[in-house]
Amino acid sequence: MSRKVIWSSAILFILLALMLSGKAYAAAAEDDVRIAKGVFIDTVDVSGMTAREAKSAVDEFVRGLRKKQIAILVGNNAAYTTFGELDYKYKPNDNIRQALSLGTAGNLIRRYKDLKDIEHGKKVYPLTFTINEEKLMDIVAKKATVYNIQPINATVTRRNGKFYYTDHVNGSMVNVDATVNAVVDAIFNNWNRLDLVVNAVMEEDVPLFTREVVEQCNTILGTFTTEYTDSAEGRAANLANGARLLNNIVLYPGEIFSAHDYLTPFSAENGYYVAGAYRQGKVVDSVGGGACQVTTTLYNASLFSELEIVERFPHSMTVSYVEVSRDAAISEDYKDLKIKNNTDAPILIEAYTNDRKITFNVWGHETRDTVNRRLEFETRILKETSPPPDVIEEDPTKPKSYRKVTQSAHRGYKAELYKIVYENNVEVSRTLVNTSSYSAEPRYVTIGTKEEKPKNTNTAKPKEQQNNIESQSINNNRTNPDGQLQMDVIPDIIQD
Repeated sequence: MSRKVIWSSAILFILLALMLSGKAYAAAAEDDVRIAKGVFIDTVDVSGMTAREAKSAVDEFVRGLRKKQIAILVGNNAAYTTFGELDYKYKPNDNIRQALSLGTAGNLIRRYKDLKDIEHGKKVYPLTFTINEEKLMDIVAKKATVYNIQPINATVTRRNGKFYYTDHVNGSMVNVDATVNAVVDAIFNNWNRLDLVVNAVMEEDVPLFTREVVEQCNTILGTFTTEYTDSAEGRAANLANGARLLNNIVLYPGEIFSAHDYLTPFSAENGYYVAGAYRQGKVVDSVGGGACQVTTTLYNASLFSELEIVERFPHSMTVSYVEVSRDAAISEDYKDLKIKNNTDAPILIEAYTNDRKITFNVWGHETRDTVNRRLEFETRILKETSPPPDVIEEDPTKPKSYRKVTQSAHRGYKAELYKIVYENNVEVSRTLVNTSSYSAEPRYVTIGTKEEKPKNTNTAKPKEQQNNIESQSINNNRTNPDGQLQMDVIPDIIQD
């Protein structure tokens, strides 16, 4: 190795040693230098402290501030947070360096003046703090607004042919933006470094539907009536019960009515009786029979009101009280009738039974031309299917002469329902409302198989005993061509 290289390496080593020792000396010197008496960083007295001690004291002070609580009062309630949750911290600064240099930096005159100034009053180096306003906004929006007082809409009921309206009630709500500004102002301008209490900025919350709006509900938008003259007492009672459950329902604009929510459960406790129902193509007795005539009548009143039909199902077989495609079935498992108020005011559903008839009136704010405009609904049969052959069921307890029709045959249909609008007696539109399919089902006949004992042939027999046949009458109604019973879908019934 050349002598030149050796000398270069030695010089480099000496320089490195001097640099390291210089840093160590500087660090030791910094620890030896102390801040003059009477110096504060914010409210922290750092007199006589080294740089490291001063930083530790300031950090401890800030940790204490971050633990302070903020209460945002909303009436008699409060939403709470802490300064730490708001990321409360101070901006980077050189306060400690300036404090260390006070009275030690500059010429003699400058040092003397700095020390004399401290004697006449303390020297304060302020801290500038920040918070995360997005987090504050989120806290106010989530924690404070839960104490909003919700407004109450005006309501309407109808009794004995008269409307009764109630006044609306204004609520109060937290103005989130204004409340955030109030908290920020309290933190940076008026805070005494104790737990902070700030009143939320409130504003009046007026309901969407005031009494003035609700009083617009005063006109019948649509009405419909169906009959149940031949229904058994249990079924008639179920229709009356359904009308009771749906009477005086108020639906505000945009709200969706569900018949299932109001009519179920189909139980004795809910006012229902045993009556006929459809089950897998047969007529059975079950609690709630007749509920579908309730929903069907409401469906047709809603069609004439031109409300939005959100959900509707046909029966599995045709019914006798309306034309095909005009029915609306309900069951406790999945079939429902849902109607949306698509008008500009609340609607009231009025339902009642009288003289073996059930009627639904839909009251609301009439905005249509009722003089020159009218509606009609027309059923169009697309396909008709004859019922399959009779199903014969044997009863060994009945004599061979016994024969009873336990269920009429049902023709099958596929049909469409159209809404037709006339203006000045001229058709202006024809709109498809629904497409419905109904199953064709056989007639069910029960016959006896028991051997009969010989009887005196000279004894006259009543006409009924001679035939011993029970059957249902047949009418010419297309929806009831075979005299079928007026049955509906009710709970625990599986549809075809």
